[in-house]
Amino acid sequence: MKIYWDSYGIVRGPSGIFVHARELQKALSRNGIEVKILDSGDGRGTFFRSVFESKLIAPEVCFREFSRIHDGGAAIYHGLSNFNLPLWHRGARQRGVKFVLTVHDLIPLLAPPEGVSFSSRVQSSLLMPRAINMADAIVAVSGWTAQTILDRYPEAEERITVIPNGFPPLRIKSDPAAMARPAVTRILTVGRSENYKRHDLFFAVLEAARGTLHGTIVTPRLPRALTGRAEELSRKGYLSVVVSPSPSVLDQIYASHDVYVQTSLLEGFCLPAAEAQSSGIPVVYTVGSGIDEVVCPDSGRGVSASATVTQWVTAILEVATAAPGTSASLGKWVSQRPTWNDSAITLKKLYNSL
Repeated sequence: MKIYWDSYGIVRGPSGIFVHARELQKALSRNGIEVKILDSGDGRGTFFRSVFESKLIAPEVCFREFSRIHDGGAAIYHGLSNFNLPLWHRGARQRGVKFVLTVHDLIPLLAPPEGVSFSSRVQSSLLMPRAINMADAIVAVSGWTAQTILDRYPEAEERITVIPNGFPPLRIKSDPAAMARPAVTRILTVGRSENYKRHDLFFAVLEAARGTLHGTIVTPRLPRALTGRAEELSRKGYLSVVVSPSPSVLDQIYASHDVYVQTSLLEGFCLPAAEAQSSGIPVVYTVGSGIDEVVCPDSGRGVSASATVTQWVTAILEVATAAPGTSASLGKWVSQRPTWNDSAITLKKLYNSL
């Protein structure tokens, strides 16, 4: 059976969906499954590109490419980006095509209105319900994501399979217990800058720490509202901003930090937290979403969504101080997490069952 993936969000990195697709495709190939990634086009110059970055029409463009190149017969059409299944599928089911949808999260529908962009909320409101309804199988990347789907779309229950994102292999290069504690604790966060990510809180933590913390933020870009504050923190020596590094450089960034900090209100899974822990870095994070399933409870620390800046600073410093004593627990945790190969094997079984 031929496998086709929609390409929206997975061709150009960096993003969680891009990493998910890249690692899963490699692992599927090792297990004898090759996928064809469809061309979504870029919609450049169109109304949809200027208003909604082509997301509203991307599913239809991908399916048009599928219809052009597929030579008939059974096939799997897999939308990897939350809602990327076509509205106009023109009798494809009658020709043996099965539709699979991966849902990373419903955050545009769950976050406070001010937490996500207007376009993201509109896209999800329009595209998610019909994608959930038409999918023959739905993959959720965490138990939390699966539950949020059920809460909103209970009719999907029999079609949902939880396939967690994979953890990278453990790559601790030296014994943290043998390393001297630095005078300044180096903290890291990775992610795009939607308001629900609360990068303003990350900045406030650095300001309140008064030089006991140095932060690095890795992001595709900072919003204009945060640029001035970032420049001020950089002048004080509290912050470094890294824009879209290569995967190898990002690995080096993880390895050079002491604590990974995830201030966002909601996460479907949080691949950066998995990657940080695979580098031996404990995580301090906001509790209450899919990241709860990702963080090692012995080395990490969950913080309430209503915690004060002072409480965040205290939690980070305490986790950093305890890190040498919790490194063995963290290493064991990472070694017991599902790998991308595990994810690929489960997805292969799902494909074969359709």
